[in-house]
Formats: sequence, C-alpha cells, structure tokens
Amino acid sequence: MPIRLLDETIAAQIAAGEVVERPASVVKELVENALDAGARRIVVEARGGGLREIRVQDDGCGIPADEVELAFARHATSKLQSAEDLWAIRTLGFRGEALPSIASVAQVICVTRVAEAELGVELRIAGGEVQSRLPCGCPVGTTITVRNLFYNTPVRREYLRSEATETGAISAIVQQYALAYPEVSFSLVVDGRVMFQTAGDGDLRAVAVELYGLEVGRALLPVQAEAGADELWVAVRGLISPPDLTRSSRSYLSLFANRRALQPRGALAAVVENAYHTMLMKGRFPIAILDLRVHPAAIDVNVHPTKSEVKFRYAAHVHSVLGRAIRDALISGADIPVWDAPDPATAQRRFELRRLGQEPPSPSPSAWGVGAAAWDRDRSRWDAGAPAAHLATPLPLPPAAEPVAPEPSAPVAPAVAMPNAAPASTPSALPPLRVVGQVGLTYIVAEAPEGMYLIDQHAAHERITYEKLMNQYAQRAVETQQLLLPQAVELSPEASALLLGNAEKLAEWGFALEPWGTGVLVRAMPATLPLDELAQALHEMAERLAGRGGSSPLEWREAMLITLACHTSVRAGQPLSHEEMRQLIRQLEQCASPRTCPHGRPTMILMTPAQLERQFGRRV
Repeated sequence: MPIRLLDETIAAQIAAGEVVERPASVVKELVENALDAGARRIVVEARGGGLREIRVQDDGCGIPADEVELAFARHATSKLQSAEDLWAIRTLGFRGEALPSIASVAQVICVTRVAEAELGVELRIAGGEVQSRLPCGCPVGTTITVRNLFYNTPVRREYLRSEATETGAISAIVQQYALAYPEVSFSLVVDGRVMFQTAGDGDLRAVAVELYGLEVGRALLPVQAEAGADELWVAVRGLISPPDLTRSSRSYLSLFANRRALQPRGALAAVVENAYHTMLMKGRFPIAILDLRVHPAAIDVNVHPTKSEVKFRYAAHVHSVLGRAIRDALISGADIPVWDAPDPATAQRRFELRRLGQEPPSPSPSAWGVGAAAWDRDRSRWDAGAPAAHLATPLPLPPAAEPVAPEPSAPVAPAVAMPNAAPASTPSALPPLRVVGQVGLTYIVAEAPEGMYLIDQHAAHERITYEKLMNQYAQRAVETQQLLLPQAVELSPEASALLLGNAEKLAEWGFALEPWGTGVLVRAMPATLPLDELAQALHEMAERLAGRGGSSPLEWREAMLITLACHTSVRAGQPLSHEEMRQLIRQLEQCASPRTCPHGRPTMILMTPAQLERQFGRRV
C-alpha cells in the first residue's frame, strides 16, 4: 500500500482520541477556552451525561466573524506565535487541537460575537464538515453547543460509563476551575437542574463552602507562602483541611500550577500527603485547594495530551516551598498531637504523686488518643472513685448476628454471592473469654485459659457488623429505618450527581435519596447507621461510585459492606460498660472470621502467661 497523506477528517478523529476521551474532556477544553477569552461568567449545561448535549456559554471577548471557521481548523490558535512562546505559556490552551477534535466526533453549533460587531455569527459543523454559516443576534461572548458526542465513532461511545458517572466527571471538571478561578462566576446545570453556582467575587473560601458545604468550608486552613525571585520565584495560595477532616481518596486534592488543573497524583500529591506525616491514618487523605505560581519559563505544560500534567524546571525548590507552606499552616492552625515520653526521673515522680493521691492514676490523653473533652469527663469520674467504663451510658449494640445461609431455591447473583457467610452451626473460632475491663477507652481486656487478650473494640465491632450486613444483603433484607425528619446532607455537586444517579443501587442497602439544593435529602437509611455518621458514609459511597478503588459489582458490594460496617461500629475512645463489653465479645465469638476486621487489621492480640512472666522477671 503506498504512503499518502491522511484525509483531514480522519486526522482530526485520530487527534480527538487523545484530546476528547469522554464528555468531561469536552467541557474541560471549552471552559479553558472561555477562561482564556477573559470570561467573567461561564455557564455549563449537560444533558444525558454530556452525550446528548453539552453547552458552554461565556461572556468573554468572542471570536471575530471572519475567524470563526479558522478556529475549527487543526493547529489554528491565537495563543502562540513562535516556538519560543512554548517556554512562556500564560494561557490554558495553546495547541489549537480542541475545537477541531470536538467537531470531528460530534455535531457542533458555535454562536459568537465580539464587542465591536453589531451582529454575531452562527456556525454549524457535523463530523468535521461545515454545514452552515449565518449571521445572528447574540450577546458578546461565545456559546458552543455539542450534541450527539461520538455519534460517528460508536465503539468509543460504548466504552463510556453510566450517565451518572459521566455527569459526575463533568461536575468535577467545573468544580476544579471554579476553585482555580474564584473571581469567575460558574454555573453548572445538569438535565435542567442547577447543580451549583458560584458568586465570582474572588473569595476562595466562599467557593469551597458552595462546593463542599458550610462545615467543611469553615474548617479549612489558609495556606500562603512565597520564596525566590525571577525564574526561582514560587508562590503558594490556597486552603487545606486540618488533620481531623479527611476523605478516603485523593479526589479532594485540587492542585493547580499557574491556575492549570492537575491530576491529584505524582510528585505534587506526594508532597501534600507527606506534609501531613504522622497526622493522618493510613488510607485517609486531606482536602486541599492549592495554586502554585511559578515563572512561566520555569514550567513545561506541553507534556501530556490533556495538559493535566506539568514539569517544573526547579522541581526540588517548588516541592520544598509547597511542603513547608502546608506544614506551617497545619502547625499554626491545627492541633498537633505530641507524644510526651517522660524520662525515668519524671516517671518516678509521677508515680509518687499518684501514690500520694495528688494525680489521677491514668495516662495522658495523647498516649491513648482520647479526645480532651471525653478524657476530662472520665478523669473526673475516676477521681470520684469509680472507673469510667462502669458509669458510661449503656451503648446499644446490635443483636448477635446469626449467619444464615441462602435457601437452596433462592437465586443469588454470582456478583453478590457470600462466600464468607457461615452457617449457624459454625463452631466459635475463639476461646471462652471473661471481660476484665477497658483500657484507654479503646481496648477491652479479657482473660482466657491461654492468657490475656487485648481486643480493639472498634475493629471487633466492625467484624460483627460486617458479617451481619453481609448476611442481610445475601437475603435481600438489609434493615432500613425511615426517618421521621428527613436529613439534608451537603455534598459536592459531583458526589450528589453520582448518588442520585445510582439511587436504585443504594436502595438495596436501605438508602432513599432525593435531590436537595447541591446535596441530597435522605428519607431512609440502614438501621445500623448512626445519624452522625451519615454524611461521611455518603461521601465515601460517592467516591466508590466514581470508580475510585474499583467499580465491579463485587468490589462495589465489598466497599459498601466495609463503609457501613466502619461507620456503624463503636469508636475508639468510647466508654463501654462491662455488660456492653461482654455482649460485644459474645457477638464476636459467633463470627465466622472473628480475628480480623474487614480491613484486615487484627481484632485482638494475646499475651500468654509465659510472656507476662518474662516481662515481670519471673522467667528468663
């Protein structure tokens, strides 16, 4: 076959494979063009997950009538004049690929007018071919409508996710740029419903409140730093969460380089996470909105087809400034837990004070991780002469979960088969345990013939709840509680779209959700889920629905089991009475896998008599 030049339409469709991956890619490119045009107000509308229609309207400078068709030609751009300009890019777009790539795989209508013109122009393109060009009346700015995306590339359309997932991805893109440009008013309308709208007054915290809710927005800590000069100049501005406000994935890391949205991964994400070293539990991630500014000549943005990754000329310097700025904000704005390890003389002095009754016989709160208020409350009870665990308000634990195997005739889908569900006759995997007490409001002390057990009350209760939910779900009988007063939960627009778009899937787990502002209204939820854990559970479920951490039916079922089990279990630092501890251990003894929690952590550790004797010097 002879070598020949590709047809322009074919070449554009090949390029579109890199630039236009999904509807959210279209929104990203069109929003970036609007921002480069100086827009102060941008409205994004999406229907059918963006496949049926996407419309982006802005009040920017518009496109001159005699340049409209040229704007849809490959490699046509007003943002570069020479190769040297690549090393001093000050705009979001620069390649001239976005509009022709979109037009090659969709039906596009462009309506635009510049301030100097009395009339605007309407250009219609389908599959890369111009269909019509007409004068029209319109406001200054540009409105681009994209319909029937991928109509001429059906294979790519087949590989897209559900409408709810694609809508969530669109929402995430608009959110990112609303955070990067707080001085621009953004509106997102999905299937005729306003998902969110920002004021465009330049207040980043106000945008965070709009997207994440009032409680989160108030809690965020300001970050501000600047260092170096000329090409070594680096500035950091933004907001970060305190260590006690976290999420279960990196999706809330909003990172920008010269206002360009970046993927929350790689070296920059690692710097952010390392700044929280020793402050976060494993598997938890902070919320961060951080804009890095560097000299245009010190950054290369032309390293990825979607322009979502960059390279810094002085990367070590940039990372150092960023990490130090975050750490300084955390130290100045959040409580940092400090381990107080006294020297032997101090420890002896404390022992003498306790013996004389001048100090309560208890460790410091930092040693056990107990909240200050709870510690002070229980310390006063101890001073009154009774252990706190015995005086605690009884904690209602769920009844013992009797594992039930599915009836032979009951159809169970392979994706939700319960291989861990044990029959009721399964013998206990634990020895008989006798409760002795509670240590640090976190660990239950119990004895057995083979020695002393320390039981993590949260991990143990997680295992109990996990197996109970697993058996209920196998029988399609998850216990549900109807709420007398429906609960309004503030969520990001992306999370709200994902949850509402999967309402039937969530109903299988006992949730009944309705739209409410930018969040959801909860009318029913699983009976085991405490009301104060509802918002956090919904956040984590939305992240799973977005495909973070797996999206197969089996992975989704496992994620729901673990999420609900975690949020319905007693917490570390929660006082339990002797009866509550005995009940928890009895339920744990009936579990099929009592020795680990659903995350794989041990529920208990054993200290044998021989180990105790060695510690006390009775045995060598």
